[in-house]
Formats: sequence, C-alpha cells, structure tokens
Amino acid sequence: MITAYIRDGDRLRGQALAPGEALPAGTIWVDMLRPEEAERELASAHLGLDLPTKEDMSEIEISSRLYVEGEASFLTTPVIARSETGRLDLGLLTFILTPSILVTIRHTEPLWFAIFAARAMRHAGVATTMMDAFLGLLEAVVDRAADVLERVAGELDQLSHRIFADSNDLETGLLDGASKSGALRRRTVRKEQRRRRAAKANAMTEVITAIGRAGDLTQKVRDSLAGLERLCAFASTVAGPHMNKEQKVRLKTISRDVHSLVEHAGFQTMQTTFLLDATLGVINIQQTNIIKIFSVASVAFLPPTLVASIYGMNFNIMPELNWDYGYPLALLLMVLSAVGPLWYFRRRGWL
Repeated sequence: MITAYIRDGDRLRGQALAPGEALPAGTIWVDMLRPEEAERELASAHLGLDLPTKEDMSEIEISSRLYVEGEASFLTTPVIARSETGRLDLGLLTFILTPSILVTIRHTEPLWFAIFAARAMRHAGVATTMMDAFLGLLEAVVDRAADVLERVAGELDQLSHRIFADSNDLETGLLDGASKSGALRRRTVRKEQRRRRAAKANAMTEVITAIGRAGDLTQKVRDSLAGLERLCAFASTVAGPHMNKEQKVRLKTISRDVHSLVEHAGFQTMQTTFLLDATLGVINIQQTNIIKIFSVASVAFLPPTLVASIYGMNFNIMPELNWDYGYPLALLLMVLSAVGPLWYFRRRGWL
C-alpha cells in the first residue's frame, strides 16, 4: 500500500496511490506499507531510487542501514510496534531523504505512525516540508519509546511492592483487630500469616514471568533507542546542510532526548536484574525454611530412634524386656526424647 501526503496549504492531505500511478504535484512524503515487489519496482522507477527490500532493511551492519546514494540518504532503524499477536515488538522503519520528498518504508503498523499522519492532516503547521515530516516522525518514535519505558517503570514498581511486601503489616492489622473486637486470637493471626506466605510462594512464579517480560521489553526499547541514536548522528551529518536553524535545534533536541532515554533504559535494566535476583533470593529463603523444618524434624526423631534401637537389640540379658511396664516405659522415653528437642527448638525460635 502506497500513500502520498500532499501539501495542502499548512496541512497535509493523504491520497492512496494505485500501482503505477504517478505522484501528485506537491507531494512531500510517500509512505509505503508492506510494499510488494511490483509496487517497490514501480515506486523505484517513479522516484528514481533503488528502494531497499525487506531483506535489505534487515541487514545487521550499520553501513547497510545508514548510507548515501547520490542525493538520497537511506536511514533504517528498529522502532517499537505492536505485532500481529498484540505484543510490543521491534519493527524496521526506513527513511529515505531526497531533496524534496521523504519516503518511508515499513512492514509494521505502529499506532504512533498513524497518529502523527492524522495530526499532520488535521492541524496546521505540523509538517509543511519533507524535513518537518521526518523530524515529526522521529519525535513520535521517541515519545512512544518514552511511554513504553514509563509503563515498564510502573510495572517494575508494582513488582517491587509484591516482592518486598512486609508480612508484619498483616500481623499488625490482625492484632489491632483482635484488640478491638476481643474475638481474634494469636492463633488466628498465625494461621492467616501461613496462608499469606503460601499465597506469596505461589505468586513468585508469576512475578518471575512478569520481570522477564519487563526486561525483554526494556531491551527492545534500548535496541530501538540505540538505532535512533545512530540515525540522529548520521542525519545531522548528511541532512544538516539542508536544514534551517529551527530544524537543526529540533534534531539536536531529539538526539538529547534519545541519549537520556538510553541512560534511563540502562537503569531500568539494572532494576530488572535486581528484582530478578531478589525474587530468586526470596524463593531460596522459602526453600531453606522448608529444608530447615525437615532438618529439625529429623534431629527431633533421632533420640526416639536411639531408644527404639536399644530395645530392639536381641541380647539375652536385658532386664527391661521382662518388666511389666517395660513397653510403656520405652514408649514414654521415645515421646519425651522427641518432645524435648522440639520444645528446645521452639524456645530458641528455630521453629
């Protein structure tokens, strides 16, 4: 699909082009969405340019994404866009700067792109030249990246509260309720605390998944911003002589915004790593507590096992075997030898 944006006074007017149709007079921006090979070849013939294919846009080398051919500058960068599955992903966007026309080639439909095009057609002075359209699109990309980082920051803050939620808050609230009503006892408090700890243990898997999604999205935004940072530096070199003073200031402001967002994305990446480590630490502590219970239980049952082992020996001379109360005494010794260590562990706070 090819759309030509024509200058109509202080606004733009969009017009869909049929295959082979010539560009209308006054066109300053041509947008190509998922162009087929025939459409790409026809557009190349009309514009006098060798338009890149999707495979050309996917090249990893910077020299293959940012280059100059004749009077045209080709700038390709990854941008945040919603995929067909509804998830935010990276899509490639190519800007082609010619002396009079801006050409954009894309294979995704980011919402910010449509919003900018609609704003340029509704409001006066948004994009009256091809350079204004180029800078406006860059600003829209940066704004979208900032919005995504802000959303991820909010999600990380919520995850932090879930990870470091203090169980003492629950205990304080329950005890306050007990003091007011007189019906709630400490046993109920402990029961509710155990229920909450169990629920928190089950939620750790969800937290790890959410942290992974936040980290993945932050990394995609960083990749997009890194591409924009290189694009802005390249554009200031190749397109700087064709910009007026106001446009140069706008491009410089965009470069500064991108740089600050790159640093912010790096901070969020470190925060994501910290939260992941903290979550794994909480899980490790929970597992340690479970192992501690088994360890204490095994130690507590060692003395009863010793008593049972002694009276399970088959020696001929064992006076207790002939006592009338030998069996109850052995049972009593085993119970006392088990209760004693448990009472001691409980008093020391190990249980």
